[in-house]
Amino acid sequence: MSFGENVKHIVVVGDGQVGKTSLLFAYTDGSFKEDYQATIYEKEEFELTVDNILYFVKLYDTAGQEDFDKIRQQFYKRANAFLLCYSIPERTSFDNIELKWIPELRKSQQNVPIVLVGTKEDARNAHSVTTEEGQALSRRIKANVFIECSAKAQRNIQLVIYEAVRASVVGVQHYEEEEEGCSCWCWG
Repeated sequence: MSFGENVKHIVVVGDGQVGKTSLLFAYTDGSFKEDYQATIYEKEEFELTVDNILYFVKLYDTAGQEDFDKIRQQFYKRANAFLLCYSIPERTSFDNIELKWIPELRKSQQNVPIVLVGTKEDARNAHSVTTEEGQALSRRIKANVFIECSAKAQRNIQLVIYEAVRASVVGVQHYEEEEEGCSCWCWG
């Protein structure tokens, strides 16, 4: 079977230790890995039906550490969508979305849609990034979708991947600023 335009390259980015690899393991084999090991590059391929259309999806897990900047950026060129991840209990990773990741992604690929993903929702505490802060960030960076998830609790994992494929199909969304509410889909 030839997939042609139905091949979707989804590149997962964000700081080291935010749960990118755990998210992908939770989706691809339903497992959760407790041990952290920096990922240099990892790729998963599978077929997925989204909105009654069969896609061949290639997920690229990238390292968030500065040592891997050049390697990571090579994968940006083939991206149809980015999963841009931060850890809900780790505010620094949230702040780095605008300080590091958006400038890096936009420098390389301005017209690739973004799904903003808050990971480790199960570890939320009093100092964590709130859902409202995530929604506001999503609007500021003009993400197609904002989703909070937990690989450990298997919450919203499938939704993250489905929405990444959907974003890769519809492309970058251009929203009007709204007085109330979020103009993008927000899943908490």
